[in-house]
Amino acid sequence: MDVTNEELPEEMYMDLVLLNGKIVTVDSKDTVAQAVAVKGDTIVKVATTREVEKMVGKHTKVIDLNGKVVLPGFIDTHDHTIGRGARSGAHLDLHDATSMEDMIRKIREVAKKTPEGVWIFGSGFDEASWPEKRFPTRWDIDKATTEHPVYLSPPGGHCWAVNSKVLEMAGITKDTLSPVGGELVKDPETGEPTGRLNELASRLVRHVMPALTPAERQSKMVENWPEIENELLSWGVTTICEAHIKAPQVTAYLELLRQGKLNIRVGLMLDGMAPYEGYATDDLARQGLQTGFGWSDKLRIHGVKLGVDGSLGTRTAYLNEPYWGEPDNVGISRVTQAELTDEVTRCHLAGLRVNIHAIGDKAIDMCLEAIEEALKKKPVKDHRHTIEHCGVCGPEQLERMRRLGVLASASIGFCYLVGNRHTVALGPGSERLCRYYPMRSFQEYGIVAGANSDSIGPNWPLAHIYGMVTRKAKNGEELCPAQAISVMDAIRVSTYNGAYLEGLEDKKGSIEPGKLADMVIINKDILTCDPDELKDFKVLTTIVGGEIVYQRE
Repeated sequence: MDVTNEELPEEMYMDLVLLNGKIVTVDSKDTVAQAVAVKGDTIVKVATTREVEKMVGKHTKVIDLNGKVVLPGFIDTHDHTIGRGARSGAHLDLHDATSMEDMIRKIREVAKKTPEGVWIFGSGFDEASWPEKRFPTRWDIDKATTEHPVYLSPPGGHCWAVNSKVLEMAGITKDTLSPVGGELVKDPETGEPTGRLNELASRLVRHVMPALTPAERQSKMVENWPEIENELLSWGVTTICEAHIKAPQVTAYLELLRQGKLNIRVGLMLDGMAPYEGYATDDLARQGLQTGFGWSDKLRIHGVKLGVDGSLGTRTAYLNEPYWGEPDNVGISRVTQAELTDEVTRCHLAGLRVNIHAIGDKAIDMCLEAIEEALKKKPVKDHRHTIEHCGVCGPEQLERMRRLGVLASASIGFCYLVGNRHTVALGPGSERLCRYYPMRSFQEYGIVAGANSDSIGPNWPLAHIYGMVTRKAKNGEELCPAQAISVMDAIRVSTYNGAYLEGLEDKKGSIEPGKLADMVIINKDILTCDPDELKDFKVLTTIVGGEIVYQRE
């Protein structure tokens, strides 16, 4: 399409224009436009095709959308990304294991190809969907191999299954005690460890696991980053917030930035002490570095990551009421209230945002208690402290969050991808499912909630939009439809609200003049489709700062 103009000096024309489309701007009026004009990395004009055509010069790149939909780039407010590039040993994706026997078979096949003694790591098994409906034991995994140490995790981690080889290497016996903040699960009849390690019990075996030096970790992460990043870009993710980051990951990102190989925008949540044994709180405060410090618009400090509890699927999230079918189990707290309050207060006084992992409502209560105490020491209206995940949140917690100005980084991506695990934990059809990632209630209480994946499952942004709109799990089960929100509201949660959680809503998160040109083109009309189609949508093109960084073949 030739729309080149010759009336103005070439430098006055745009570098990139998108014409003849459906531009979902996510501005304050939910405006839908036809065209976008970009100069450098910034959006200059959002208007009709006729108006934007006037800004096309002979060097302008023109994309004719032919009616396709454009959205702001998706923002994942809680991810674990670059560390995937530093794995050692053999790795196995168990998301598609259909039963205990199928998982054992998959491990056995890998073991046959792996030298004796080399570790085998597996992730993503979903025992809640298996016929057996139970967590793997050491004796199950031993059927696959007793010659290799095996370390497995369900979606989201927080508990692990190991075989007898690992327990032997770590010196774990029936006399080994559970650590504070964790549980070494034992057979109730024999007292023998079952191979299940809940929460901080994983530290009992960490000392025998293969470890790379910091320099080796950094090198491997830099080497493997392009493949990891390309997958994210293929899903339309233009910003990630990396949760609990240590020095090797930070230096890897800095090296990628130096080499000009960082296309995606990254916010870093650096490790606090509770319970991650990190020193961000003291180190940043001593240097006077506050939230927002950055090296470029691609890499900056998002906050300090703290943590309270575990996860729903592993029944280690800390609840006010017991898990369904387990009257004595309310989950695990990995920190004391005093530890949490102390660190939150020190971060707050130093101008550092806290990002606190809390899934259960009791864990959320602990977060809110800590933040309230910090605010008593130094009242700050717009602090933007955030509860990460915020998984079971009822009226009591919602009202207190509203009053304190606390935000939610909601792992609503779990709803479709692993929601079946969570209905079993909370009780199928129970009232508590209406407290499960309560997206409508967040709106009603005026709480700004972003959306995150926690690195679980493929095509995260569109999968979590599907979950917000339909409230359906992968098996078709509904998780309180009363908490569903509209497609437009779900897009806002996934874009603008994510930018708000970063404190960058004036720079990105919507398609408006003056903002960074982070956009995605999708293959179907998201505003008029059947909601059940949303999970199958595809991103065709991803643009970051006016540069096309991904195009689907």
